[in-house]
Amino acid sequence: MKLIAVDVDGTLINSKNQISKKTKDTLIKAAKIGNKIVIVSGRPAPGLKALAKELEFDKFHGLLSSNNGSTITDFASGEIIADHFLDMDLARKILKESLKIDLEIVLPHGDILISDKNHKYLDHELRLLKLQSKIIPDVRENLSFKINKILFAGEPEKVDKYYPFLEENYGEITSQVRSHPYNYEVMPKGLSKGASLLEIAKFYQIKREDIIAFGDELNDLTMIESAGVGVAMANAVDDLKEIADYITLSNDEDGIAYYLDRFVL
Repeated sequence: MKLIAVDVDGTLINSKNQISKKTKDTLIKAAKIGNKIVIVSGRPAPGLKALAKELEFDKFHGLLSSNNGSTITDFASGEIIADHFLDMDLARKILKESLKIDLEIVLPHGDILISDKNHKYLDHELRLLKLQSKIIPDVRENLSFKINKILFAGEPEKVDKYYPFLEENYGEITSQVRSHPYNYEVMPKGLSKGASLLEIAKFYQIKREDIIAFGDELNDLTMIESAGVGVAMANAVDDLKEIADYITLSNDEDGIAYYLDRFVL
């Protein structure tokens, strides 16, 4: 049995934000013959449900590794295999002190996205994930619920300018990743997409060499490094291609299916 891990944006879905029929059919075929498929994404789990249904995860117990590996869920049963949260005091401290920097926040919480105000980055996430939002004006000063991560958002030049503040002040006590030019995410220490794959492999007694991971962005680096075979999409950033074991076709050319048809199925 192989553990086949796929990132979403730029990997599983094409530039039309769809799973192509070829990629869908190939992943379902891989699941039917006994492989374990996992969607690994920075998105919260509720934002992955539609994709999981398309891939028939309800039939084959496909997995969701959401919030960059913070939560691992068996889609069919709803069983939460792992759930990692930021320490409450630390989360409050980061939220309060980050008022000094000009970046917006989005806090995934269950099936809603929370922020302290409406902004275009929240709107983008809502459209992409098809979730609801809640505005809590004082959430930075009075966080009252557990969170898996803090998503900071802004124009790329603003993220470039301000992420060093987060890295310098909290880099040693959290995990952080630039998941998109517009996004910077802060998570519990030790958490990453790669760490979640190793956690899943241990749970299902799958050998590391039997992990295959597909990705395209910087937050996929740990996933590619942790897998027995790390596969970069042709549209991947150069840093990912440099460490990948294999470079497949792009997400618009069924790169996942191209690899699996040749080496797994």
